[in-house]
Amino acid sequence: MAGLAMRFFFIKNRVGSSVLTLYLLIPALCGLLLTAAPAEVPPGWLTPAEQSAFAETPRYRETLDYCRRLEKASAWVRYATFGESPQGRELPLVIIDKNGNFTPEKARASGNAVVLIQNCIHAGEPDGKDASLMLMRELAITKSLAHLLNGVTLLIIPIFNVDGHENFGPYNRINQNGPREVGFRASAQNLNLNRDYLKAEAPEMQAWLQLFNRWLPDFLADTHVTDGADHRYVITYGLEDQQDVAEPLRRWISEVMEPFLNRSMEEQGLPMMRYFWFKERPDILDGLVCSPFEPRYSTGYGAIQNRVFYLIETHMLKDYRTRVQATYRLLIAILELCNREKAALLRANRLSDEQTASQLAGQFLPLLLDEDMSDSVLAPFLGVEQQISRSEISGGLWVQYGEAPANYEIPFYKRAVVKDSAQVPYAYLVPREWQAQLAKLRLHGVQVRRLAEDHTLKVCSYRFREVRWMERPYEGRHRASFDLEPLEEERFYPAGSAVILLNQRCNRVAVHLLEPGGPDSFVQWGFWDAIFERKEYAEDYVLEKIARQMLAENPALREEFEAAFAADSIGRASYWERLYFFYKRTPYWESRVNVYPVGKLMEPRELPLERER
Repeated sequence: MAGLAMRFFFIKNRVGSSVLTLYLLIPALCGLLLTAAPAEVPPGWLTPAEQSAFAETPRYRETLDYCRRLEKASAWVRYATFGESPQGRELPLVIIDKNGNFTPEKARASGNAVVLIQNCIHAGEPDGKDASLMLMRELAITKSLAHLLNGVTLLIIPIFNVDGHENFGPYNRINQNGPREVGFRASAQNLNLNRDYLKAEAPEMQAWLQLFNRWLPDFLADTHVTDGADHRYVITYGLEDQQDVAEPLRRWISEVMEPFLNRSMEEQGLPMMRYFWFKERPDILDGLVCSPFEPRYSTGYGAIQNRVFYLIETHMLKDYRTRVQATYRLLIAILELCNREKAALLRANRLSDEQTASQLAGQFLPLLLDEDMSDSVLAPFLGVEQQISRSEISGGLWVQYGEAPANYEIPFYKRAVVKDSAQVPYAYLVPREWQAQLAKLRLHGVQVRRLAEDHTLKVCSYRFREVRWMERPYEGRHRASFDLEPLEEERFYPAGSAVILLNQRCNRVAVHLLEPGGPDSFVQWGFWDAIFERKEYAEDYVLEKIARQMLAENPALREEFEAAFAADSIGRASYWERLYFFYKRTPYWESRVNVYPVGKLMEPRELPLERER
């Protein structure tokens, strides 16, 4: 259908405006394509959204009731839970497998690809939830899509942010065109779960990580509704395919997955576009930017776990029926892909895991990627007419979108450059007292071993300079920024100290958490703030005496002090800064302040380790 639209566009330009009417009908024809029910629906099996003609989305209890009915009606469906929310609601999981492979062990033994579809991580964006209810019905009740289970075990989380979902109302999504009432973006603890994958503070995310590590899905999809510009795409999609992705998986994404899904949706009259930001708001014609996703997001987290985590973003200005049915069709395309390309997908995942475990140590791993704003390509864009004027209210530029379609060619920036990286060690060593960080590493699937006896080791580490914190909280924390100074020294590690060997499939996760330069590292999220605190102090009258003695004994120190004072590197108005100039040069100063407690053992060596538990 999209191909027809483009052909009509060129005919119009050649023949004249008589074809314009037909060209303008293309979006309407696409809409008609989406209005048909997915299949002949048996009595009683219309979803709540369908029953309301897509004016409403079901509440939490209605959604779970529908899922439980599916389990009672079909031996292919198992309803389960994978945790509990802070407000006490169960986190629902539906497992669908035509051969009863309802455990990770059985699914793996069957040779199936495990596909996870999660919905409502932002609970005000319910499109995927209602699309998934329709999909499950066609798989297990009408069985019109039963062939999609031939090589797939399907996991569906109908609602992830269950507490936010029940913060229900008509005013939660100002930009969104339906349904009438929806849930709220954040959880009951006011955390955005799609910023929590790596720091994993929310109970919901901790439960999700346990589910992920039990099943280790081969393909994951995360459904959303996007804000932003007006255009004619019903769906934009996000994925990671840059240097932060293991090469076998990156090749499968670019050569197999992305072309297949784009072609499948275009053939259905639903061409898709990469998820984008404006190069310069509000004029979309200045350029589109496809930014890398950091591992706090679902898509970025998938990259460091060597898995595709595919982001589905329906367009908020399209009506709810159109958005839900477009999501439904894309979910079908994903299952078709995972059946048809199952062997290649499983091989890409396996090779990515193996290479990450065996080849990463000693290499430089990209930690922070950024857009390359020097490199763009002209890309076709299915937009709408727009006018930009200066607003007399805000004083800023005001974009007004029209109804008429407009086809553009726009600079598209999708190439990323590495802004920061770190050399992967043979092992990280963490003093055993940092239990919270070690527990979180285990939660992500990282194996933590322990020294069986005392050991002194030469390690690399870091000293922090110019440590600063954000003034305002972000996701419940005041993030830290700093300068890093490499440090190499011998450290004593008593028996019981933690050892993280970099021979694991989740090496990338460990590096992102333990390298301070990682954008979602423990340090940047404030999990190691205590190392920046000095705990002992000195009285001014004591330091006055010590300073005079030091100056009398060390003429070079007097010159250094006077030069620092002249350059104002020590505060002229603060006598404490001047006194602490001397305090820092005494044996009493706490030398471990601002020193990173994690050591990096760069060369392989035999370590006395406790037996694995």
